[in-house]
Amino acid sequence: MAAHACQEDERFKACLNENGAIARQPYFLDARGWGMNQAFMPIERSPRTEPPSDKELAEMQLTRDRVNELVNRLNSRRDRALRATGKGAYRVVLQRSGTTHMDFSDLEVLGAITPAEQETKERVLAIIRSYTRSFFDHSLKDAKSSFPEMHSRDSLVETVERLSPGKRPK
Repeated sequence: MAAHACQEDERFKACLNENGAIARQPYFLDARGWGMNQAFMPIERSPRTEPPSDKELAEMQLTRDRVNELVNRLNSRRDRALRATGKGAYRVVLQRSGTTHMDFSDLEVLGAITPAEQETKERVLAIIRSYTRSFFDHSLKDAKSSFPEMHSRDSLVETVERLSPGKRPK
């Protein structure tokens, strides 16, 4: 919804989406292949990388080649969408191990059972908050910071990618 709101209303000057992709797409392109005019940043968990088991393939009624083709198509659509932003995009990917979808809220911190689990969950939230704040400072205030490299060395951050502004189709 965050990305769609930015697509519909240019009063939003920058857009951030926390783990909200559908089929790896952060948002849907319009009929001309354009995303949005604003700067955009998804913060997401790394998708599953281990291949499906033979049993899972049988349950899905898919071949391994077909699954690989589908994954490549999904990644291509995601990348095309991220390149279709007028002010560029950043893509922050958190490690799959050590994070969950619910880490984007404080519920996991509140439900932590051990001190070590609570510390990890607090660290994930701190990373998300820091990237969020820095993205908006960078995009809205033109603040000079170490964004987006600030946490790229943290073991919970898998990658940080910058995509140049796209050219709007005519």
